[in-house]
Amino acid sequence: MRHLASLFLDFPVAETEFEQQVFAFCQAWRAGQTEFTFHTSGSTGEPKPIVISRERLYLSAKITGDWLKLEKGDVALLSLPPTYIAGAMVLVRALVHDLALILVEPCQNPLSQIPPQDIHLASFVPTQWSTMIESGVQFSDYFKQAKGVLLGGASVPESLRKDFGFPVYETYGMTETVSHIAYRTWNQSHFQTLPGVQIGQNDEDCLLICAPVTDNKWIETRDVVDLVAEGQFVLKGRLDRVINSGGIKLQPEKIEAVYRSMTSLPLFVAGIPDAFWGQKLVLFLESSSPVSINLETALLSSAEIPKEIICLPSFIKTASAKIDTSKTVALYLNSL
Repeated sequence: MRHLASLFLDFPVAETEFEQQVFAFCQAWRAGQTEFTFHTSGSTGEPKPIVISRERLYLSAKITGDWLKLEKGDVALLSLPPTYIAGAMVLVRALVHDLALILVEPCQNPLSQIPPQDIHLASFVPTQWSTMIESGVQFSDYFKQAKGVLLGGASVPESLRKDFGFPVYETYGMTETVSHIAYRTWNQSHFQTLPGVQIGQNDEDCLLICAPVTDNKWIETRDVVDLVAEGQFVLKGRLDRVINSGGIKLQPEKIEAVYRSMTSLPLFVAGIPDAFWGQKLVLFLESSSPVSINLETALLSSAEIPKEIICLPSFIKTASAKIDTSKTVALYLNSL
């Protein structure tokens, strides 16, 4: 753990590869570097490099700072890899707003590595948040003065959507939008865009985004949404993951949310080749031993009930720690 009062002071000697990456990014920013290369998360395919201008990074940090009312000297926590946009933007926000920074080697329970202290801004992926909740950490020891705890990178299960007495936001964004462009609180079913962000839909109901952080150009996502009001949308799932089972198109994200309320085991649903169904809906659980779950539920239609449970000792993960569903399914099918 490192506590840096400012990213404009001399850096200590880096003791880990993580610290080397952090210091290298900050030094490049301070030297005036105009372009930075990041990689997409790889959750829907092979990670691809994306070059993002300094101006777009700055604009994103300013938008977040204005939204959360960040001030010089506020304390930010970085426990995500700075080689991906989510972690890098913690650094850019700290540089743009002159925040103090706590560095914790990326792990599932970052707060276990630091003593109680006031943290004003933090970004986590849902698996980190879940691990910290299960560990019984006293969030009030860290976040009673928080201006924003940001959860992103994957959907947040309903079981984690609780009022903790400080502002926690589920965010929506991607590398192409320079991290989040929308957020929702626990009592909202829809996402609200940040100022300056325009949204629309294409013919497949996928979200379109235009904002200063996209160079005011429209970009097309593969996220299926319902537009409910100006600047507001409900995220339904990924077009890439739609399962066609018996001629009925199924949205995995809806089904996964139901079963995540029944078990804390990592899981996902997928369609596997089947002579009768075309794609047979299957629930994958990460478990080294068989697990019994009552699949029947009134929350899902009969078509949305998985036909089988498959337990695997471990799922394949992307470099950014997300479940790589396609590779995990491929590995399972190749093992048959």
